[in-house]
Amino acid sequence: MAKNIQTIGRPKSIEKKWIVPLGIALFLTELIYGINLAVVQDILPADSVSRVANAYYVLAVKPSRLSSIGLIWNPLPSLLELPLAALAPLWRPLVSKAVASCVVTALFASLSVIVLLKTFMEFRISRFYSIFITIFYAIHPYVFYYGANGMTESMLFFFLIYCTCKLTLWIRYGTADYIVKIAFGLTGGFLVRYEMIPFAVGIGLCVVLNILFNQREKPYWAARGLKKERYFYIEGTLVMLYTPAIYAGIIWILVCWIITGNPLYFYNSNYSNLAQSAYAAKIASIPGLISYVSFRALPFLTVFFAVVLMRIVQKRLIRCDFICFFLLVMSLLAFHTLMYWRGTSFGWLRFFCYSLPICIAWLPYELSTYQSESGDSIAGYHFRNRGFAGISDAQRGALNFTKVLLPISLVISVLLLNNVTNGRAISDYDGSTHDQENQIAEYINVNLPDRTILTDVFTTYNVALNVDHFENLVVSSSPNFKKCVADPVGNGIEYILVPDPKETSFDEINFAYSDLYYHGTDWCKEEADFGHFKLFRVTG
Repeated sequence: MAKNIQTIGRPKSIEKKWIVPLGIALFLTELIYGINLAVVQDILPADSVSRVANAYYVLAVKPSRLSSIGLIWNPLPSLLELPLAALAPLWRPLVSKAVASCVVTALFASLSVIVLLKTFMEFRISRFYSIFITIFYAIHPYVFYYGANGMTESMLFFFLIYCTCKLTLWIRYGTADYIVKIAFGLTGGFLVRYEMIPFAVGIGLCVVLNILFNQREKPYWAARGLKKERYFYIEGTLVMLYTPAIYAGIIWILVCWIITGNPLYFYNSNYSNLAQSAYAAKIASIPGLISYVSFRALPFLTVFFAVVLMRIVQKRLIRCDFICFFLLVMSLLAFHTLMYWRGTSFGWLRFFCYSLPICIAWLPYELSTYQSESGDSIAGYHFRNRGFAGISDAQRGALNFTKVLLPISLVISVLLLNNVTNGRAISDYDGSTHDQENQIAEYINVNLPDRTILTDVFTTYNVALNVDHFENLVVSSSPNFKKCVADPVGNGIEYILVPDPKETSFDEINFAYSDLYYHGTDWCKEEADFGHFKLFRVTG
């Protein structure tokens, strides 16, 4: 049987010229919507703007250096936005309205579609079903919104899809280049979000299971007739799989150590996610946790349940490949459930959405496993122009079920998402504008164009992006920031901008002068009150 499976081999090159135009069309659509959110409505999420700010500091803080990008969030988003930030003199909204982030997320949304369509072709699924399922994914309201709003979800979606697609291709065709591609996909995902770590664990378990139980893999470890060769093969495959990502992690730790003196600065500093999550709400009971998580996860699990139902109908549920599918879907869902249970996560809706791109990426493989009596895929090229002659009623029903369920699941997702967010926009943000920060920037531009202002841009990044003379700011990335915080008068600081401590606990100046915002000091007097921010004049 192993011999017969091995002879199937990888498919020959398939015509794919129509795929790229579809990807470009999606990129332009997402970008137009993103520009509308950023420039017209001015409602991009704060995280989108802050990552553009990190890229901008590399160029704007003098002397220019890459370490100004910040060492808290994974660096790839800001690195990709850096060339766009350099073009800000040609069109200021690239930075001031964070349009650069919209360009990057739109690009990754289109790349996700291209990878999906190419994978469908590799599995010889018909063009109709390939486009149908991919468009379903691309126009899903949550996916489309995050493909335009500058957040890192779109980038993470891409790497989840890429790795899942390459894993399924490796399961089917067994060639080592897919493992290499997965390895670099995991590395890219880690440089975007730390959540890629539990997903990488899920991928590794899938690789081990496939080597142990997939007959296609047996010739690679059984040639010498020694059972222990199987474990050497597992070891070598996992080394190949994880080495690039581990290397990237080590470099990230070393960079933090060299620059800050703390190798885990990204994890335990005052600005870290661990510090921020200290203010997250905690669930008091297991039933409460189950209710909370299931209500937010269900909108994104409809495709998963569809696969489960089809597998039950076909009596193929307890199979190695389904266990792999289950592990991939549950890796991130279980991780964020545990994080929320421990009180180290805010439990936002977007943390439970990752099962959807994983399930969609699995579908090309899943559909290819439904075979007609002649051995051809029921969605394959042999049947794409007419009905599905020679296919059993159960098989035909499974495919029709997929056609019907995908649009239905989209509707269910929209209804549930609207319910989760109480009718607001389907994100974790209220879509509030940046009017207050824009007002502060305008005040500085008009009244203090040549004054030296100290501010911690962890909270005032949007102000920094909109002032005309950034060179007059002393910000968190400035080499002399800590000295200026310790002694503003002695270091020539003329004004200090701080946020309300009740609104944020992550401001270095408020840490140093806990009474400043509410009472001022004998060397610092209030100049202007902007609501959640105050500007103080240093009197000496």
